[in-house]
Amino acid sequence: MSSSSHRRWRFALIAAALALLAASIPFIANERVGILGVGLVNDDMAYHLLIADWLNTHVGDMPVLIHQGYPVGPHALAGGLSEALGTGLVEAFAGLTLAIPVLTALVAYEVLPGLRPAPRVVAATLTSLPYLITAYLAQEAFKEPIIAVLLLGFALLLPSTTSARRAVPLGVIAAGAIYTYSFPGLFWLAAVAAIFAGIQLVSGQGSRRTGLWAAGAAIAVLAVLTAPEWSRMVDFGGFRAFRTSNLSGGLGNLRHQLSPLQAFGIWPTSEFRLAAADSSHPAAFYLGAAIAALAFLVAVPRWVRRFGPAVPAALAAAILAYVGARLFGTVYTSAKALAIAAPLVTLVAFGGLLAWDGPGRRRLIAAGLAMVLATGMAVSSFLVLRQAPVGPTDHADQLAELRPLVQGQKVLFLGRDNFIAYELRGARPFTAVRNYYDPNYVKPDLRLKDVFRKFDFDSVKVATLDRFTYVITTRGAYASGPPPTYEPVRKTPDFALWKRTGPVGTRRVLDEGDNPGVELDCKHGKRAASKRGDARVFARPPVIGGTWSGGSTVESGSAVTQNLDLPAGRWEISIQYDATQPLRISAPGLDATLPANLDYRGSVPYFPVGELTVAQGGPVRFTVQVDDPPVLGRVLGTKAEAHLGAIAASPAGSGGPIPGEADRSLPLGRACGSYVDWFEPSRAHRP
Repeated sequence: MSSSSHRRWRFALIAAALALLAASIPFIANERVGILGVGLVNDDMAYHLLIADWLNTHVGDMPVLIHQGYPVGPHALAGGLSEALGTGLVEAFAGLTLAIPVLTALVAYEVLPGLRPAPRVVAATLTSLPYLITAYLAQEAFKEPIIAVLLLGFALLLPSTTSARRAVPLGVIAAGAIYTYSFPGLFWLAAVAAIFAGIQLVSGQGSRRTGLWAAGAAIAVLAVLTAPEWSRMVDFGGFRAFRTSNLSGGLGNLRHQLSPLQAFGIWPTSEFRLAAADSSHPAAFYLGAAIAALAFLVAVPRWVRRFGPAVPAALAAAILAYVGARLFGTVYTSAKALAIAAPLVTLVAFGGLLAWDGPGRRRLIAAGLAMVLATGMAVSSFLVLRQAPVGPTDHADQLAELRPLVQGQKVLFLGRDNFIAYELRGARPFTAVRNYYDPNYVKPDLRLKDVFRKFDFDSVKVATLDRFTYVITTRGAYASGPPPTYEPVRKTPDFALWKRTGPVGTRRVLDEGDNPGVELDCKHGKRAASKRGDARVFARPPVIGGTWSGGSTVESGSAVTQNLDLPAGRWEISIQYDATQPLRISAPGLDATLPANLDYRGSVPYFPVGELTVAQGGPVRFTVQVDDPPVLGRVLGTKAEAHLGAIAASPAGSGGPIPGEADRSLPLGRACGSYVDWFEPSRAHRP
């Protein structure tokens, strides 16, 4: 290899290394490898993991998306890497996510021959992570970034496709698009091939005969490589993402149409779904986008003169796809098309600006505009990367302890976790409050008000409990206790696995809403009090908090507080929360740290905090803080964030998932004024 080739590859590898370093920022800032984007934006990875695991093991039911023809090429790749390297699937998908910008940087570097090495490296690196692609990768949405790099590679090879043999790589790339995106992946490639061929014929540079032979060879290679996928592509034609009535009316995880200005790469916020008009400083968004758009318009003619029409043809195809999706598709599909166009916009803008030759004012202006564009784009993408949430593993590791005990079994999961089907893979977990990716669902007890915010044994009917030998709950004490026929099998710090040893019986609950019980008011609840039977009551009523002083959102460096008026005695504290870093809760006599938790953001169960002894009754002040990110995260300016629900205190040993001696049974007629968890009517009063 010549010295010039060594030098060329050295700088190409520098661009790839910079892309890898930038893409790794979320993992660096959190000092952990996990699932990107969990709990906040997009939890599609919940199903991607299930697909990859099933492809590896064929254990359990085939995921329904495979039945529907969903393309599984990346999943097979991640599964193969996992098996070959001995890593987990989470790590395999993280590696795939990091590989995409690396490959994009290498391809972009090849598209810019003749430029000086340093500007060429900068352009290739920024092309690998423009704002929208960064936003997609930060939620581990890998399909659109893969299609973008395939489109760019396809355009790179088009000018050199002068024979049938040289068309073979185009067929291979097209097959990759099929296995990544099914038949819609061909729309971009077919469009760029048609546009480029038209330009060549009009300019007299192409041969119709050669073009037909090349097209035939590419199609033949494509047909051979994708033959196993043909029937699945037919099935995929009815996929729900193509129908506006699904995905929340076509929105998916979006709020509204993304602004096309985001494709220009300057959008100074970590939240890509934020419209400029919704921000506190909309002028910054519009000014940045205007600068980027101006740079792009200035660069296009220069690009065509210096590098030819192939990449602009690919960009034209991407724009056509976006316009088509905007007119005839959904908000969800048009956002995907916009993201695919973003790297091409970036590459053309930088390549055209940096291609100015010779001295003079215009070259200086172009270089200055390129510097401003690079700064704005780098900052915009950096804001996304440093705040990208990375899933912690604490709860997943605890559920992994329980998984061998329920293999091959149906299990009722009374919690809220988008990834529960994967975390309990090999079993069949059912949920009573459905997340999007929960394949198995049981109807909750709809007679209870606010039942969709309730995660304990009272949230489902007895007939439902009788269907399950195993139940998993969290260990927060502010919860209804189990029926007597359920025994704890295994406990982790945050979860409990129960096994049913006999029929549940005739358990009944009062109108307790999302609370673990309710005080029996015999004066106004005469009908319940008049029934004969036994009531399971708490030793004393639990205490639930209200509004947090300082708000329910906690950022690193701040704290929120709340007072609970607690009588003297021992109390078990529970809280609802999600947090990107560990959560610290303190009160007189209590100092607890809860693990980071991104299982779900919204209505969630209670998790245990710890036990508190109150010597003298009165207000007890609780202070909640979220830990700062690790050192490198703080250096990068990453902010930790937690969202709090209610905090509650339950009498120690009473109620909750592990009831103790403080719980007692009373005849219903003598339970007036007591806090009733559940009751069992006598035979004469059973329906």
